[in-house]
Amino acid sequence: MNEAAIWRFLKSQGMTDAGAAGLMGNLFAESGLNPKNLQNTYEKSLGYTDETYTAAVDSGRYTNFVHDKAGYGLAQWTYWSRKQALYAFCKAIGASIGDLDAQLKFLMKELSESFPGVLLVLRSVTSVHEASNVVLLQFERPASKDTEATQTKRAGYGQTYFNQFAVVSAEKGDGATMKYTSANPPMKCFMRQSSWYKSTGKVPVRGVLWHSTGANNTTLRRYVQPDDNAADRAKMLELIGVNKNKNDWNREGQWVKGEWVPLRAGVHAFIGKLASGDVAAVQAGDWDKKAWGCASGPKGSCNNGWIQFEICEDNLNDPAYFEKVYREAVELTAYLCKLYNLDPQGTVTFSGVKVPVILCHQDSYQLGLGSNHGDVLHWLPKYGKSMQTVRDDVSALLAGANNNKEEDDDMDVVRFKELWGEMRKELQDNDSSKYSEEARAWATSTGLIAGNGEVIDGEPNYMWADILTREQFVTVLYRFAKKMGMV
Repeated sequence: MNEAAIWRFLKSQGMTDAGAAGLMGNLFAESGLNPKNLQNTYEKSLGYTDETYTAAVDSGRYTNFVHDKAGYGLAQWTYWSRKQALYAFCKAIGASIGDLDAQLKFLMKELSESFPGVLLVLRSVTSVHEASNVVLLQFERPASKDTEATQTKRAGYGQTYFNQFAVVSAEKGDGATMKYTSANPPMKCFMRQSSWYKSTGKVPVRGVLWHSTGANNTTLRRYVQPDDNAADRAKMLELIGVNKNKNDWNREGQWVKGEWVPLRAGVHAFIGKLASGDVAAVQAGDWDKKAWGCASGPKGSCNNGWIQFEICEDNLNDPAYFEKVYREAVELTAYLCKLYNLDPQGTVTFSGVKVPVILCHQDSYQLGLGSNHGDVLHWLPKYGKSMQTVRDDVSALLAGANNNKEEDDDMDVVRFKELWGEMRKELQDNDSSKYSEEARAWATSTGLIAGNGEVIDGEPNYMWADILTREQFVTVLYRFAKKMGMV
């Protein structure tokens, strides 16, 4: 259902339960949460249904999408400049104009760039009615926005989603805090003696990829051992255990029947049992190193950007062990998503392929970006899990951690001013939209807008996206009045 996917996305963008619900109530009022929705009153006059209109615009057969004045999509984008921006955004990422994921990302782009005040409210508000009204009055702005009936109806839709998702999450206990945080990261045992660590460089982090070992051995010591000269070697061996067979992955290779065989394998972490029998995750290398985990397929490799970890398998028949390692894997994945600002429900276009942010080795093979291994889809379904379950559980953990953060004791007036200043700096980078080009040229040429005296990329910085104070507003009016000879 679109509603669950939309809720997860909005929560992953830092919105409170009330903020996500208030926005969803408005989107429901506009489109029924259907990203392909063509404004009903235009279906007859244009001769299209939701599906045929979307297909015609995508194919280029219908060329008046920008200027036909018909509302379209989740937010019923209507004004020509906003429809033009939506069209350009979808084309730039190779998506249909009716693609849910693309529209949600465009929605966030609009909120962050053109409606930062609305987004600020949605990320802090505790009242569904307040959230609904700020979206209605400042973002959607339909003709009936000022009527009490419209405001009440839309807030009611929002409250329904709040009751459906926020309350259910709380009842499930999804509000638990995360195990791993920046203050409490996973255990580290970097394996710098391995061929992997010595041979690979850094890559941009795009997602997280799950593996399982394919061998009935639940111990971390089978794969993870500290460097010979590691300062904490004794401590690590006490915690992890000693691999007496010396077949761990912290080596360059081994001699087999008189022939040197290099070890071409390396992932960022392992999950399994410590020497104590407790299940834990151990980081084996920098998160942004290129992995040697899923090999390659005809379209490339997810080794280029996906953080990868191995889950130590048992005989695949112990539900208690599975639950422990599964939960540990979800915790580690949520930590990585938070660390690198990854959307658990999102996708990344890589090598021309739409790749989930979170996937497994078998998924990479199916996408042409990995070798033909079955992990972890030979194990998860035995216990009613799938990679979508993984994404949902990671999303719930992240949402719960965000909802249950204690109030920052350091958030005083001084800190608030610092954050406010940082936000203002982001708005003062001279970014602007195409639709205002003519108006901006006129305003600067006539001296109505003077800028701050700085130069960015060879052009005066007019701070187009910044907030306009009353003082600045009356100054602009005064300059205009002088040009008109009124003062």
